[in-house]
Amino acid sequence: MKIIVCYPMKSLAKTYMPETSEVLVAETPVEFFRYVQLYQPDAAVLFSEMFSSPVWEWLPRAKEALPEGTPLIVVPLYRDEALIGRVTEEIGLTGMYALSAKLSQEEIRDQISHILGFVKGIQPTRAGEGKGVVYSLMSYGSSGITTFCINYPLVLARQNPEKRIAVLDMNEAKPDLTRFFKLQKHQLALFRPDFLDMSTAKKRNWRKVCKQSVHVPNLYYAHAANKWRSSEIANMMAAFRDQFDFVYVDWGYCFPESEALQHMLYSADRNLLFVRADPFSIENAREWIRVWSQRGVTCEVLLSHMDKGEPFRIGEDISVYGVVPRISEGRLMQSHRSSSVLVEEFFPPKPYMLSLKQIAEAEYYEKSAVLS
Repeated sequence: MKIIVCYPMKSLAKTYMPETSEVLVAETPVEFFRYVQLYQPDAAVLFSEMFSSPVWEWLPRAKEALPEGTPLIVVPLYRDEALIGRVTEEIGLTGMYALSAKLSQEEIRDQISHILGFVKGIQPTRAGEGKGVVYSLMSYGSSGITTFCINYPLVLARQNPEKRIAVLDMNEAKPDLTRFFKLQKHQLALFRPDFLDMSTAKKRNWRKVCKQSVHVPNLYYAHAANKWRSSEIANMMAAFRDQFDFVYVDWGYCFPESEALQHMLYSADRNLLFVRADPFSIENAREWIRVWSQRGVTCEVLLSHMDKGEPFRIGEDISVYGVVPRISEGRLMQSHRSSSVLVEEFFPPKPYMLSLKQIAEAEYYEKSAVLS
């Protein structure tokens, strides 16, 4: 692959690039535009420190100069990062990837390698499959979604070692899952241009973008919180459904009811509303599910924080996906502070562990029945 890089020092520029790439370094913006015209590169990498003119002038001009469909990667300075993001958003530049200004030299090289496909791995698509199930997980808050996403996918992955499972943190207001698993370097927003087109989204190997679990090899995590457009969400879910058997999306709060949330509800195969097992929460859940049912969306309930022997009545017309018992606040706080997965602890909470296993077993038999 031929790459043109705009960087002030030729000797250093190549240290940012994938080892097997052919790199031509332009040491001035004028030289960059001349090289683009002469050599028609397969990709271009621009360091924003090279440009003295405003971002809204040089960035669209650089993208326009490249052959159609050529990826453009921008490595920003701290002062330019937010503005580059705004210009890209407002002008609607396609095929333009903006890295974070916080990355080290090695991290920049790794991300450029990911974007341009230099990282070798399994082929992304699976012939004859693509039947993965997408679950959107929502709540009114403090209903245990993060704890569920930390623990349940691991139980499901152990019981189904032949299945690939992805967990996406889309909770923009409270990305606790990202903090727990340290997913800051595994952000899907970096690959946002890929989601503008479904065929492009399906070409990338998303397992290489995600963070693989240290406990089981078939479980992956990624930070996916962003202000996504409806079409981007649809293409993202289609791509992940194609490459994974189970996709759990921690959306978080089911309010405000934005266009993105509505599209998530329509895009998911199953919508799970996490509800605390108390009368007020159950009543609010019934009303929310009734409203969305009138719009053609089916939602199931996962009751959380259930005390031993506590009865619950949620209504015959509402489907209950599962029930998980209460875990003491002290136990949860200790787990989150130490980044310890409860189900991996030497003495996991038995009632909680049992409830997750029952949900996983029911999930397995239900999907097996559907596929047969």
